[in-house]
Amino acid sequence: MLCVCALALALIVPQAQAGHDKAWWQAIRDQDYEPPAGASIPGLARELGAYLGSTDPVLRDEIAYAVLTQWIYVKKIVPPEVLRPLIAEWTANLALGIGEVGTETVFRRSFSALMLSVAVALDNDTPYLERAELATLLGAALRYLAAEEDTRGFDPATGWMHSVAHTADLLKFLARSRHLRPAEQGRILGGIADKVGAVDHVLAHGEDERLARAVVSIVARPDADLVAFQAFLDSLRPAPPPETGPTPALLAANQNRRHLAVSLFAALSTDQRDLESLAQARTMTLALLR
Repeated sequence: MLCVCALALALIVPQAQAGHDKAWWQAIRDQDYEPPAGASIPGLARELGAYLGSTDPVLRDEIAYAVLTQWIYVKKIVPPEVLRPLIAEWTANLALGIGEVGTETVFRRSFSALMLSVAVALDNDTPYLERAELATLLGAALRYLAAEEDTRGFDPATGWMHSVAHTADLLKFLARSRHLRPAEQGRILGGIADKVGAVDHVLAHGEDERLARAVVSIVARPDADLVAFQAFLDSLRPAPPPETGPTPALLAANQNRRHLAVSLFAALSTDQRDLESLAQARTMTLALLR
């Protein structure tokens, strides 16, 4: 499937002859992200996609992510026949260099997850994805969440890596999808709980808040599975230390669980939607905190 999409991408999206420099892209950004007259949106989108793996935070965040988001979600000038091959490429990127820690490959993986979140957010507003496509994205997102070992947040030189937060954003929009089936809610919740329990350091760059929003997206659904939600809350209880005493990794995991529980309660308490499922989720979360 990916091979077919890659072939389609080669046919639909011509390769840039020579990448444009930052000043060229910054001029587009400064002009309300309007593409130049006569520009090839497919070709430029492909060029921007290559910058998702850049260690230059300006190219990666301020240009690639910002311009693609404007064109895909805000201006809606990237049609589905162009966006689908990009989705296939970004999905494949989630596995590139997976398992590496402290290398540059995390940027392409993490920012591909972030761009996929934009693609799914667009579908939630302006439907174009089929059920099978949503299922493929959900499976890829959960596999990436579990497999990504480079969970650094921010570096002063290279900027945001934020793999956990970016995957949380993707799960948030997947959780809002009309295609999501009730049984899949538990898969998302379980994946989130497993992740915070597996990271061996305290996530300190707002990851808990981003994960909490993904959880809220599930409990705000009209078909919210509150049984799965209770199981999720139970999994956030601190794990007891072994007889030999706590380890740094266990203490970090338990702190991540606490942070997520507190952020979840804050998100639920400040959500002003009058939904019975949100009210029940608040009560259930408060019981855990108590």
